[in-house]
Order: sequence, then C-alpha cells, then structure tokens
Amino acid sequence: MNTFSLVVLVVVALADGSQAPEPRAQAPVAAPDAKAPASLPEPRWQGLPGWLGFATVKPEVEKTRAYWTPRHPKAQVVLVTDVWKSVPEGTKVRLVSSAGPGEGTYVGTSDVSYGCDGNKATFAGFSSDKPLPEGPVWVLPPGAAEGLTSLPVKEVSASALGAPLPKGKTAASKDVRAYEAGGLGFLLTKTGKLRGQLTVLLGGKKAGTDSLSKGEMAGSEQSPLNLYDKDEVGVPRPEAAFQLGKEGPGVVVLGIRRYEGHIFKVAVRRGDKVRLINEDYEFLYFCAF
Repeated sequence: MNTFSLVVLVVVALADGSQAPEPRAQAPVAAPDAKAPASLPEPRWQGLPGWLGFATVKPEVEKTRAYWTPRHPKAQVVLVTDVWKSVPEGTKVRLVSSAGPGEGTYVGTSDVSYGCDGNKATFAGFSSDKPLPEGPVWVLPPGAAEGLTSLPVKEVSASALGAPLPKGKTAASKDVRAYEAGGLGFLLTKTGKLRGQLTVLLGGKKAGTDSLSKGEMAGSEQSPLNLYDKDEVGVPRPEAAFQLGKEGPGVVVLGIRRYEGHIFKVAVRRGDKVRLINEDYEFLYFCAF
C-alpha cells in the first residue's frame, strides 16, 4: 500500500487584522519503497537480549587461538543455528567482542565444514565493520542500547577473590584456580580425582555453584583432573565478558571442553543479583576424541 501525504495550507484573515499562526511542521513520511525493519528471531536465552556468537577465521588459516574457532569463507561472526534463514541478507546488527562494540551485517545461513570426519555445522553468518579477535561475540539487534561494551577477564590468585578457600586448600595449591571477569569472581576447586566445583562470587560472597567433571569416555586417557592444563576436559574458564547496554545485564561467557566439542554457559549479573545458567548452554560439536 502506497503512503502519501497531503498538506493543505489555509491562510485565514483574522477580524482584528492579526496574522494567522505559523503552520506546524509535519513529520516526514517514509518513501513508498522504504523497507520496514526485518523481524529477527527470538533471543537465545530468556531474559537476555541477543545471541551468543563466535568470531571466525578464513578456511585457509592453519593455526587458531582455540581448536573450536569456526572457519568461514565470508563471515567474521557465526551463530550456531538455522533460525535466521528467513531473515533478509543485509540486515544490520550490533556486535560486541573482547575488542569492544561494532556494527555487523547478516550475510546468510549455510552448512559449513566443522570438526573432523567431514562434519558440517549450520551457521548464521555476519560480516563485521572491523577485524575481530577470536572468541565469543555477542550479537544484538540494531540500535542496541548505549553502554554496550566488553569487560575485562583475567586470572588472579585465589586469595584475591576475598572468599575463604576450602578446608585444606591454599592459594598456591594446584587444586584451586581463580579468575575475575565482568565484576564477578570464579573459583575452581578440585574435589576428587576427576571432579571439582565452580563457585561464582560477588564481592567475596558466594552467588552460585556448579559441579564440574572430567568424566569418562571409552578410549580416553584417565589421568587426574588438572585445573591448569589448557586442554583439560570439564574445566570451565571465562572466555569473555560483556555489558549488554547501560541498563542491561553483565554477561560472562564460560567455555568448557568436552570429549566431543566445546560448550558455553553464561553467568548473568544484574546489580547485586547473579545467576549462573546451568540448565542451558551453547554446544559446538567438533569431533569424538
């Protein structure tokens, strides 16, 4: 349906000789062929805006920061999903990586080689207005709120978190490891040969916990859980942290290696409230190993 505007200016001569009031400016009307904003899929996690994505490298790149980093011929960011298929290519989005916020454009959904043995994954791809470091990238609708930014992630001494350590453990023990990310503390504690616990802290006080396990898989080695081995299975580590707008939540992305790939959970902070989402996660299936 074409939209048109008819503006009629009426000059009125008032009886007392005064001039008619100035006509009010009329709001501009969209051109007949202007496109309405594209309808985007529902957010990935209830209560959180946007979607968790991952920066890519070109297919010909031999070495990457992480074994799970996706390769893609034209996208700088991908989501592991097919729900964007109905979205028009060229749709604009906002991106935030560990390098800060930027702009992105949807470039389509396709099946791309990923992992081993000829595996393929369905990726929704996005271009970026600037180079992105490997790692998680949060994808948001265009015009996302002011204050969108990345937050620091760093490894610290367990004593720096301001919380008491488990009985018999010291800050120098190889059975504990600690990080600060997005204003939260993350304490990893080994509790058995193949088991441990993640404790999330806010201001030195416990805000959430999750059990961790190296687990067992036929044909896998069964050496004791090593919190300091970068390739260890079952150990969560903060990969990135973002503030999703001035009034939005803070989100810390935790990466956990599994025997068949990598999963990503999120810890969410809203003021003095913290939630570690244990019941849902993003999974990059790589290969049985």
